[in-house]
Amino acid sequence: MPVNKLYGGSIAMMRQALDLRLEKQGLIQSNIANQQTPGYTTQDFSFAKVMERTMSGQGDLVRTNAKHLTVDPMAATKSGEFGKEGRPVDLDEEMVKLSENQLMYQVTTRLITKKFETLQYAIDEGGK
Repeated sequence: MPVNKLYGGSIAMMRQALDLRLEKQGLIQSNIANQQTPGYTTQDFSFAKVMERTMSGQGDLVRTNAKHLTVDPMAATKSGEFGKEGRPVDLDEEMVKLSENQLMYQVTTRLITKKFETLQYAIDEGGK
């Protein structure tokens, strides 16, 4: 059975959430790194909106020919959500975003770990 079918697709959804959290982490770090750059404005995207669009399949592109290149649905979905906020970088706000994003990443990895531990327990027949 493919991993993306385990637990009703929740592992695949959590994988997508981790990928998106990684992208958001890089964006926040970029904001912090460019804090002193003249004319630079804060860039961000809504995690909830992008995740919702990804899960509903709005980011999926249909291949009409086997020779067409595949496109990552996460990248296609994010392209419509990413934008500049038009305000200077506030270091305190970016640090809060960074901490929140890191915490949510850790929570998601812990959830995935628990799912696989449960599967391992079942495979081991309850620890016999």
